[in-house]
Amino acid sequence: MDDFYIDPKGLAAYYEIQWLDKLRLNGVTEQLESKSKHVPESFIESSHTQSVAQFVIEAIEAENIYPKSALEVGPALGRNSYELVTNIPTIRSVTVVEPSHRLLSNFKQIIIEGAKCQFPYIKSLKELGYFEFDASPIAKACNHVAFTLIEAPFEHGLVPKKFDLVICLNVLDQCESPKTIVEALMDATALNGMLILSCTYQWSKKHLKEESEAVDDINDYFGINWEKISEDEIEYKIRFNERYSLLFLSHVVAYKKVGK
Repeated sequence: MDDFYIDPKGLAAYYEIQWLDKLRLNGVTEQLESKSKHVPESFIESSHTQSVAQFVIEAIEAENIYPKSALEVGPALGRNSYELVTNIPTIRSVTVVEPSHRLLSNFKQIIIEGAKCQFPYIKSLKELGYFEFDASPIAKACNHVAFTLIEAPFEHGLVPKKFDLVICLNVLDQCESPKTIVEALMDATALNGMLILSCTYQWSKKHLKEESEAVDDINDYFGINWEKISEDEIEYKIRFNERYSLLFLSHVVAYKKVGK
């Protein structure tokens, strides 16, 4: 059975926006071919995960929070997890929850196994290109962290413990009940811990069970038990064919849990 969430082309798009720039920094030189006129890599790459990671780092530093445990719901291919565990030395355990088998299995290859991996990319509207790369430098940089991978939709009770840092990026508008997801994320956040939430507000009837849950400001989810630390609007881009991408604004907020 194929993945319910993402097809091979979608996987290639995530590889492009999350890992191409890092592979270039690691010395990978294989070029991405295109069926039409050459496409510059500045159009293909995205700095979204790096920008969000910096937002998170600045938020926890502002509150003198030193997280030892983290939960990320919807980590895609793990670039945000990588940026956090390589820049926040106190993190020693990360639980990731991802319902897509295609995404989670590739996350495991890149972040944990450090194996020879296949990098798929969008060659044209209907064709993918591929090259191999060595993920061992990426996994080595993360090997001080114990990862727990859960392949399931996130819900109340799925994770039995509470976490110092909880992150859910651009997932809510892909859910049947975003309100239920947010409540479960809040419950999974430890007292004095931090919850990072973002949304592009691309609500769709094909996902939502109740249209009334399509909020226009994720700040509205938070009540008196939460202290707002920071918020920002960060560009999020993903490619669909060689010369066509969609560009969104991702609204990201950081809240500290101050009450039960």
